[in-house]
Amino acid sequence: MEAHACHVSGCFKVYKSKANLKRHIEAIHAETKKYQCNQCSKVLSSKQNLKEHKFIHSKELPYVCKEIGCGLRFRHGSQYSAHKRIHSIIKSILEDPNKGKELKIFDIPMSLLDEKISDLLSNQIYDEINLPLIEMRQSYILPTI
Repeated sequence: MEAHACHVSGCFKVYKSKANLKRHIEAIHAETKKYQCNQCSKVLSSKQNLKEHKFIHSKELPYVCKEIGCGLRFRHGSQYSAHKRIHSIIKSILEDPNKGKELKIFDIPMSLLDEKISDLLSNQIYDEINLPLIEMRQSYILPTI
């Protein structure tokens, strides 16, 4: 598979398709922006960026993690995609505990390493529950989907 690298100096983004590279260049590096928010007048480069920008004003978090017991919500599809990798990593470790020893810091999505994770969590509503102290190792099986 051919890699398509951004040609802009200092940008090291690489994409699997020319279409994704073109979208990146238009969204990040292009001088002209085409889509304007009718609430704050911010101008964005794509319909998708405008759509996700408007969620700031509506406080909507439309991307919901469907993993059992999770339910985290996200404003951007890219944040949700990065989050889903966490569940994949956890499942692979549970299937083969030795995989956990091989994980490197770059295997974990940057969004989790960023301070902004607290912003995501602060938008969640949690019910407080009191669990008993676990005094011995317990076996468990994750449900398959």
